[in-house]
Amino acid sequence: MKAGNRNLLGVGLSFISALAAAVAMTLVIVNDRSAPRNDQALTSELAANVLNLERALGYGGLIHNFKNYLLRPNETLYRDVARENVDQILIGLSGLSDLVRQLDLDGGFAAMEEVVQLYGAAIDNVENLHNAGLSPQKIDSMVRIDDRNAFQEIETAAAAAQSVLAQRAAEQSRRNSTYLIAINLLLAAFAISIASAFIVLFADRRRRGRELIAANNYADDLEDMARIATHDIRSPLKQIAFLVEEVLNNSLRNDGHLSEEGLEDLALIKQRTLRVDAMVEETLGLMRTSTLVGEREVVDLRDLVRSIVEIDAPPTLPITIEGGDKVRVDKAKLTIVLRNLISNAVKHGKTSDPHLKIRMVESRKSVEISVEDNGPGIAEEHRDRIFTLFATLGDGGEGEKVDGVGLAMVRKIVRRLGGDVSVAESALGGAAFCVTLPK
Repeated sequence: MKAGNRNLLGVGLSFISALAAAVAMTLVIVNDRSAPRNDQALTSELAANVLNLERALGYGGLIHNFKNYLLRPNETLYRDVARENVDQILIGLSGLSDLVRQLDLDGGFAAMEEVVQLYGAAIDNVENLHNAGLSPQKIDSMVRIDDRNAFQEIETAAAAAQSVLAQRAAEQSRRNSTYLIAINLLLAAFAISIASAFIVLFADRRRRGRELIAANNYADDLEDMARIATHDIRSPLKQIAFLVEEVLNNSLRNDGHLSEEGLEDLALIKQRTLRVDAMVEETLGLMRTSTLVGEREVVDLRDLVRSIVEIDAPPTLPITIEGGDKVRVDKAKLTIVLRNLISNAVKHGKTSDPHLKIRMVESRKSVEISVEDNGPGIAEEHRDRIFTLFATLGDGGEGEKVDGVGLAMVRKIVRRLGGDVSVAESALGGAAFCVTLPK
């Protein structure tokens, strides 16, 4: 065979190899942008709808409005909004069931639908019982609904969505491997000189994927953080509103002048306003970070605890503070943790003779901070469940209810700080929450 023919054959083979590689790459890209992306879009829609359903049912939704109407019969807006919640959830359940079937996931929402319908019927029942003159406590014992299975279904759906997303990530990884092989074929057909360009493109794609995952995680954390910050800020704002009313009344009683008591109230208003500003600044500081990994700084635990107690605890409440030392930690996150634990202890302490103890103990490798109260305590079988979202324990007594929204965020933050949080029986007779942080 002549040299020219050999060269022509070589060019032809190179062209065929390049064409085959290009076709392989095209098939990979087309496959990458078709069915898997459709499934991923459905899974993302399922995760978003599950979150919306959780909100519509739990904190700030149906159960919240139903309980408020039960306790405040004259505030009928809660009744009307609760009825709207029922319709909203039932419509959402229909859409969720369709998504579950399209993704071939196990489980359904039968218990959720049953609980929502029970709440719908209970709203009318509560209205009739209010009209009959029964007390809220009596009505509560008559219309109590067990909604644990409903929330279990929400958790199951969320876990299923996460599992599908993980499976899609594995499939994407396999597709990326095929993509790399196709690139190598194309590089061999054309020239080794363009290998670096394709490697850079591939690495950039993986980097953007990691950044997208990090951004999604950050968005979830910010949503939880905003929920807790909103809850924390409301308390001093209510105190400010109360103090403003006291100052106005004081002025009216003294012909437009303020007594010494009124001036003291003004000083308290200033103090709480500055505290709200500090809390807002702390929250904004968290939002300014790109990975929710805050700056570590040296924090005096005793000073931090005292600043929280001044705002979140009544001035007459007996509080014992033991120990205290300096620790290097993300101050904004630790403040949120301690504020939630101290607020819970104040809320659930014994009504007749409340008492709190905050103890800080330093060891060679860690620092332990415990917050104890003399309330009803938490049964051992419920001590893990209280750290889940929307957990409510007890048989209806005010002292036995534990709202798990703040505690779920507490555990999440503490674990991000490299520590852990647990609950045990307090020497005071109530609950003892212990936060352990690395030094």
